[in-house]
Amino acid sequence: MPKPLSHFRIVDLSCVLAGPFSTQLLADFGAEVQKLEPPGGDPTRGWGPPFEDREDGQSAYFRCANRGKTTQPVDLHTEEGRTLLFDLLKDADVLVENFRSDSADRLGLGWKRLHAKFPKLILASIRGFASDVSASRRAGYDFIIQAESGWMAVTGEPEGHPMKVGVALVDVLAGLYCANGIQAALLHRERTGEALHIEVPLMEAALAGLVNVAAGALMTGEAPQRWGNAHPQIVPYQSFPCTDGNVAIGVGSDRQFEVLAMWLGLDLDTKPEWRKNRGRVQDRDAVVALIEARTRTRTVAEVLKVCEANAIPASPVRSVDEVLFRKSGELHNLLQPLFDSDTNTMVPTLATPVLLNGERACAALPPPRWNP
Repeated sequence: MPKPLSHFRIVDLSCVLAGPFSTQLLADFGAEVQKLEPPGGDPTRGWGPPFEDREDGQSAYFRCANRGKTTQPVDLHTEEGRTLLFDLLKDADVLVENFRSDSADRLGLGWKRLHAKFPKLILASIRGFASDVSASRRAGYDFIIQAESGWMAVTGEPEGHPMKVGVALVDVLAGLYCANGIQAALLHRERTGEALHIEVPLMEAALAGLVNVAAGALMTGEAPQRWGNAHPQIVPYQSFPCTDGNVAIGVGSDRQFEVLAMWLGLDLDTKPEWRKNRGRVQDRDAVVALIEARTRTRTVAEVLKVCEANAIPASPVRSVDEVLFRKSGELHNLLQPLFDSDTNTMVPTLATPVLLNGERACAALPPPRWNP
């Protein structure tokens, strides 16, 4: 498999998810990643269950973001630890860290000092909030940022409580932005010789991730509402109950709705406004009620048969274990077992969903064990 980043060395001081997820992606593309963990290890080593096979075994949380790295402990509050770090930085291309900006400065890891000492080193800093806002010294966890950024306000049922997304998606987004920024900085340095400081604030990654929701608020000045599994701009585009489960139906074109209307027994000449999405959005409740009346008397398989026969996008609402295991090879080929020589076992992981010459990018090294 191609390894386009194989000639780059990255030192990773980050913990938890955003930073490690970013450097794992770079490792999947071939970069050499040296992870330096605090004396107690990355906190996610203790985040569980689930753990591998015992309470002191590897956690699933640590495993999800640390493939392809080697690791060693370092105490940056000691002279010995800082000497170890600076020795590694002499030959490194990138340093990734997620300290608060004031903590980074106290450790001698601020951009000005590092750039003076290592002029070719790219620094990538993941923060809770940007350095040019008044909240810059606040720490940021994914859950806090989901609350602070408005994500929770638009997630959940309309009459229910605000809810976080089921995974730490702000961290994932920030990690992707960070990896993208690092690769851009490497290209810039190769072209100009200039190293850059990349800063990725979780708060701003979350705001960017609001996409059309934020665009709508900017256009109208109004606060978006929660829609549950429905879509604010498209109807029908949500899940519907069946006799044995739920089915998601996404009608993305007016032509698809014309076909669906035939299955519903609906004469669109009596509802000409429903031929266009704008009219269906205006009459959302009536359209949804009509579809629900039909799906409630059908099995998931029956509804899917109709949708598939008429090219209407639809899917059963699946569980995670079902899609990972039973649908591997049909819906995805992302499972990538890696051999762990420390335990003589195969470690199940999910490769990066980028195909390079037809192969999914995935580093060969399993997540490193903790052996301080």
